[in-house]
Amino acid sequence: MTEDEPLLRVGEVLNLSKADWVYGDRDLTVRVSDIRYGLDKPDCLVVAILATVMEFGRDGRMLMLNVYKSALTRPGVRAVNGAVP
Repeated sequence: MTEDEPLLRVGEVLNLSKADWVYGDRDLTVRVSDIRYGLDKPDCLVVAILATVMEFGRDGRMLMLNVYKSALTRPGVRAVNGAVP
């Protein structure tokens, strides 16, 4: 990620461990559908997103998640070119 690149974009796939999102109870792979708040607020620790669960290579149910900003900077969390592992 470069300085000019946003922390998160709509359409990106996130490979989240349960420690990467608020009240996480399992690992989760999601595609970002909408960014609700937090991205433009430097003092906010999370980004609220609406996301589609990626199960078995296809889209599943929609979830509202609060993802820790610190998780978005770790290698492997943001999939390259939206590819699902």
